[in-house]
Amino acid sequence: MSKASKRFVRDKLALVDASRDLRQALERYEKVSAEIAARVERGEPGADALKAVGGPARRLEVTDAMERFEAARRQVRLAMFALTNEEGTSASELGRQLGFSRQLASRQGLAKEAKGTLS
Repeated sequence: MSKASKRFVRDKLALVDASRDLRQALERYEKVSAEIAARVERGEPGADALKAVGGPARRLEVTDAMERFEAARRQVRLAMFALTNEEGTSASELGRQLGFSRQLASRQGLAKEAKGTLS
């Protein structure tokens, strides 16, 4: 297996982990949000409801999980560009397969950055 293939597999598995972590954080956030709403509906002051269930901490947990997910997703895109470039696929073709234009990939520097990461 080539270096680019190994990198892609590693990064794709990291994205799967980040996706799972984000989903779990969202599920906890959903549960806490429902609890806050129920407490306020019963007449509890909003600040007390937030304090009782640790509301702001959950929001930060979701934000952090989203950032980790987006970073992992970008790494997968870079690894995919490096892998497909090695295999002879053009940036235009890969962009079409991934749902964005070659120009967008170029503006984001994905193809160039992908080539630089394998050096």
